[in-house]
Amino acid sequence: MFRSLRWRLTFWFVLLTSIVYAVTVASGLWLFRAEMTRLVDEELADLADELRPSIAIKNNVPSLEEWSMKPRRVPFKFTQTIQIYDPRGKLLEQHGPHGIPILYLNEHEIKDPLYHARVYATPLFDGKKLIGYIQIELSLKNIERSANQFGQTMAILAPFLLLGLGAAGFVFSGKAAQPIEEGFHVLQRFMSDAGHELSTPIAIIQANAEAMEAELPDLDESLKGRLPVIYRSIDRMANLVQDLMLLSKMESPVSRKNLAHQLDLGRLVRHAVEEMQELFKTELIELKAENLAPVTISGDAESLKRVVTNLLQNALRYTDKGGVVQVGLENLGRHAKLTISDTGIGIPPESLPLIFDRFYRVDKSRSRAQGGSGLGLSIVKAIIEAHKGRIEVESKLGSGTTFTVFFPLGSRPITLLPS
Repeated sequence: MFRSLRWRLTFWFVLLTSIVYAVTVASGLWLFRAEMTRLVDEELADLADELRPSIAIKNNVPSLEEWSMKPRRVPFKFTQTIQIYDPRGKLLEQHGPHGIPILYLNEHEIKDPLYHARVYATPLFDGKKLIGYIQIELSLKNIERSANQFGQTMAILAPFLLLGLGAAGFVFSGKAAQPIEEGFHVLQRFMSDAGHELSTPIAIIQANAEAMEAELPDLDESLKGRLPVIYRSIDRMANLVQDLMLLSKMESPVSRKNLAHQLDLGRLVRHAVEEMQELFKTELIELKAENLAPVTISGDAESLKRVVTNLLQNALRYTDKGGVVQVGLENLGRHAKLTISDTGIGIPPESLPLIFDRFYRVDKSRSRAQGGSGLGLSIVKAIIEAHKGRIEVESKLGSGTTFTVFFPLGSRPITLLPS
């Protein structure tokens, strides 16, 4: 149980860490692109300011021809595309790499399938007269390449990071679960010890009550009327102690190692049904078990019989007179499917997630009246999980409840029960 808890904690740790890592990388890429875009815009604006004094005006036409013929006085290569436009937006000159010959006055980014660039355009005046525009484009190819390289590097590092985090999470979850495991084992020992300690005084009380009844036949009728109450209370307490001890046993790792016997589950279920037929007849409830396939599974016969008995007792407790309880067993190839359905009062939807909790009762008044301890379904679930199976429940108020149990199939047909 705790190994499973440890793996689940590790899984969630790695999953949450992966999400945080992915969000961090995505945010880093976004911030990187945003910062580089801001720096490019600043560079384009500064370059436009530097070029403005070098623009010659001839016949009201701006030109950078003379500037382009001179040796470079600025420490940059021609990675930018410099364009001169007339007032109507017609391209007059272009210097540097080939760019898009369109004037972008209200936009700062060119998103062409083959060309992604930032653009900066500013008007040119001769006095107060508009004589044209200077536009500078800078391809974002290098920035995109850098961002892609960053993303690829993070993707390559991700498996190694997650493996490291998984190992660290496994160790950390072990340390975190250790106090819980120790507390659970203390509680488990307490349940086992308390069960053994309570068994003795219960047996003494029962023996003395029986001796009193046998040795004092002339007891007052009012006193004799109390003896059945004592007997019922003793039985209820004995059953409760037995259930607690069984739960403690089923959750013990030592107990789970003794579940490798092969048995015919169909025969086991049939015997359990036969033993309870008279009890169902007394309550005027029909118990059917017509489709019980021969299925071999690995497990402990006594514990599995307890599963069937508890589920039948649960159906009996919550089914009114004249109702029907049906038991079925199928071979699904890799799993055995055991179903026990009734036509009883059903379970409210809000109670379905809680019915396997210890001491939980759906109908508290009916359970107490019939001696229910609230541990029956907890024991069922513990035994099923110890056998590597699972249990499901479907219910509708007023229509009944169906419990479905799945067990992995065994490999060798060895029968533990007599024919």
